[in-house]
Amino acid sequence: MSEQVSRTVTDLVAAGIERFEGGAPRAAHALFDRAARAAEPYPALADQYLQALINRAAAAGHLGDHPAAIATFEEVLARCAAEPERLGGLRPAVLINLAQSLLATGAFEAAESALTDCRTLLTGDGTGDGDGDDTAGDNAEPLMAALVALSTVAVQREEWERAERLTLAALETVTRLRPDLVGRALMNVATVALATGRHGPAEDLAEQALAACEAGGEQAGAADVRIVLAQLMAATGRPERAEALLHTVLAHTGPAGLTERTSHALELLGTLAGARGEPARAEELYARAHALLEPSGASPALTVLTVRRAEAAWRAGRTEEADGLLSHAADTFAALGLGLRRAQTHLVHAALLEHSGAPRDLARALDLAVPAALSVDAVRYGLTAGRRRERWRRAVAEPALALAFRLAARTRDARLVAQLIEVQCATTPVLREDGPVPAEPARPAPAGFLDEPPPGPDGTLGAALAGAEAAAVLPVAPPPRLLLTPAGEVALADRIALAEQRYGVPVRDERQVPTW
Repeated sequence: MSEQVSRTVTDLVAAGIERFEGGAPRAAHALFDRAARAAEPYPALADQYLQALINRAAAAGHLGDHPAAIATFEEVLARCAAEPERLGGLRPAVLINLAQSLLATGAFEAAESALTDCRTLLTGDGTGDGDGDDTAGDNAEPLMAALVALSTVAVQREEWERAERLTLAALETVTRLRPDLVGRALMNVATVALATGRHGPAEDLAEQALAACEAGGEQAGAADVRIVLAQLMAATGRPERAEALLHTVLAHTGPAGLTERTSHALELLGTLAGARGEPARAEELYARAHALLEPSGASPALTVLTVRRAEAAWRAGRTEEADGLLSHAADTFAALGLGLRRAQTHLVHAALLEHSGAPRDLARALDLAVPAALSVDAVRYGLTAGRRRERWRRAVAEPALALAFRLAARTRDARLVAQLIEVQCATTPVLREDGPVPAEPARPAPAGFLDEPPPGPDGTLGAALAGAEAAAVLPVAPPPRLLLTPAGEVALADRIALAEQRYGVPVRDERQVPTW
């Protein structure tokens, strides 16, 4: 009897894998579930049952059911720990899949720990950001997946300098070992470029990532890249192209049951509708996105959507509802350890409060905007490349600081305006010799590649890598604290302290420099 069941389970798992690889994870999940249920009553089929469980959990994570996926992967890891000699070989793949779901739920520390354990198992080296990963053969694919996932953790946490190193290390490793799987690694490099204001390289990298995913038959990966491209098109004033990309995403992700990607596409379509002056359409799209995303446990994505819903509610005149949503989003980002996202949420809140023009709202907006703007501006001092710092300043920091200046002027706080001018005119010193020196990029390249990567199918990947890495590297320290008087008064002292406490970002160096 068990032999017949064994054949049935084998056939169900094989069919599930075929459906999964064919872009039908919902159907695959059903087949894996049938296989697990069939094998479970038979002790002799314990290994087949375990494999069916792993596949079912992987499909659940792909479909956005992260709580179910995490529970199953943790059960499998417990079994591996109980029988290390027989089942230890399963651990790397299980750890990678577990980390993906942990990352989606905002458990960043746990996700990074799982991936570090995975790298240690595969290479014996879990301490670096890409060194010592020359393992090939059977370990190549899980190693690459672990490196790409580690870079994704850094991207999600907005640790941009570390994300840059990890994304490049992952890209170099995948290019060397399995260039056919380069799509997701390229997408992460593109995401870092987009987030740090480098729109030209981001578009080049994302287009290459899309081509790589499509060539490799990675439909889910292609959907992710299209979402990144849509964000880029929206950011650079091409909403029609953004919409076309998002509708292409929905045509695949909806039927396939990829709820998180569907939700993200709906959210971006809502943002575009709001920008077109269609608030009712925007709210409808946000509501659909929220209904899809809420059961997934994807806390960071759900919190970003909460900010969008708050903006729509505010524009519809439901200011009390919007205020509550924004406060909840900021608190959630703080609980997740995402200080920079909390600062960005406070800037959104401040910009909305500014529109009311009421003195009380302007005062609240000012309290939110100044510390948040200082924190967002301070991110650039952690970027070692001068060109990246400049792009962050222009694309990200300047709008935030402009809001802070505007609010200070509207509240007639001349002293605050003067101090903001003082701190913005402070120089950016080269990093002291006794300060921490960030790691050098792995492969320095001519700076000209950054803006104009050479075209052509033969050198495309190399051009993209060079473009992402290129820039003159000159580490700098945050500006000093400015002494306004001989008595020791520091410019913006209270707001600097508040920014560092709220967002966990060092805003100013400990050194003090007189302004007279």
